[in-house]
Amino acid sequence: MSPVIELGEMRHGESADEPVVAPPRRPPGPTARVALLGFLVLLVVTAAAGPPRRAEPIRVPAPQGAAFVILPDRVVVADGPAAIGPGGRVVVAHRLSSGEPVWRFALTAGDHVLGLTAVGGGLLVTSSPAGDGDSVSAMLDPATGTLRWRHPGYPVRTASGGLLLENPRPPGAGTVRAVDPASGAVRWTLPVPGQEVGYRRDDHGVTQLVLVTPQGRVTVYDADSGAVAHTGRVASVADRAAYRYAQVVADLLLVEDAQGSVTAYGLDRLDERWSVPVGSRAGLWFAECAGMVCLRNQVGGAQALDPATGRPAWSDERWLGLGPVGDRLIAAERGVGEELELSALDPSTGRVLARLGRWRVSGNDLPSAPLIGLRTLTEDRTLVGALDVAAGQVRIRGILPGAWSECADTGTALVCLRPTGGMVIWPVGR
Repeated sequence: MSPVIELGEMRHGESADEPVVAPPRRPPGPTARVALLGFLVLLVVTAAAGPPRRAEPIRVPAPQGAAFVILPDRVVVADGPAAIGPGGRVVVAHRLSSGEPVWRFALTAGDHVLGLTAVGGGLLVTSSPAGDGDSVSAMLDPATGTLRWRHPGYPVRTASGGLLLENPRPPGAGTVRAVDPASGAVRWTLPVPGQEVGYRRDDHGVTQLVLVTPQGRVTVYDADSGAVAHTGRVASVADRAAYRYAQVVADLLLVEDAQGSVTAYGLDRLDERWSVPVGSRAGLWFAECAGMVCLRNQVGGAQALDPATGRPAWSDERWLGLGPVGDRLIAAERGVGEELELSALDPSTGRVLARLGRWRVSGNDLPSAPLIGLRTLTEDRTLVGALDVAAGQVRIRGILPGAWSECADTGTALVCLRPTGGMVIWPVGR
């Protein structure tokens, strides 16, 4: 199957499929012949000076299954779960320009990295014991690797630039703490007495926290101050133990009632909006879909509900997965192996706005950067594309020799991991 090059550009011979055929052109006129002669003279002079040297890729040590994050002038690599050295797993920063190691941070013995996040001017390393245990978030100075602070909990960003650390435990023992990213000072702590906490978000992060007890009491908290914004009541759960559904989606609180339906309440006044039957179907969940409410299941397919009325807006069984990107949806249908056929959708109608082609989406990304897609070509090569869902286009960023599992695009370089271990920084230009 040919790549979808309506969405990007590819030089002749780089496609694994059919070559691009140029349309016939008219012979050049006298003026064009003079310009062409000058160009040929310049080409001969340039060739006499020797061919330009291609920038060499920079190799960086990275074990199999490593995680990484890109900072303004460096790449930070964390050992994967299979990497166990004499001193335990480590996080190492390298210069993007040379690959030279800058600093090294050792994790607590037995811990493995869950995530690397640039937040609040620092680098947050979240780790957890290999077995069962609480996750821990450690804030490092990105220039030196010096530890600024360490707290238990998994990080959640707030819309104002703050940080929440969620420490889920058995009902009645969990907590959420608001922490100053710069100093690590705890601003407030919220106990989680029952079901896990729900989050109301905008484009920048969490704005409110929502707790629902099995008896149907709802409390909404401000994410910055921890103050109670308002309280109310919803239908209590049938078994008085836990809701199957109690989540915040598209500014609505969705909870299951005793009749096997999910009822939507407006978060601002906790007023009942609509109800849909879900019965006892396993593997069913609701998700935010760029302003719509999507109803998904483990088998595949999707149905979008109007958040104002709960009425079905559209459904499509072909989508294996979908998710919001800005004000559009990216949807995937079956492709070849791990590479899926991707499309950009209109959330309100489900209409396909653009076909992005066959890609395996990389798990690493940068703030405000496009998604990265990888595609295996013939002769052991990998095509790398920047997926612009909003524009419905793909910009080809390079063709790399070999197989690659993850890539990130800095704008001037591709930073990629091999599935068997090893990292390379490829200069590609803007």
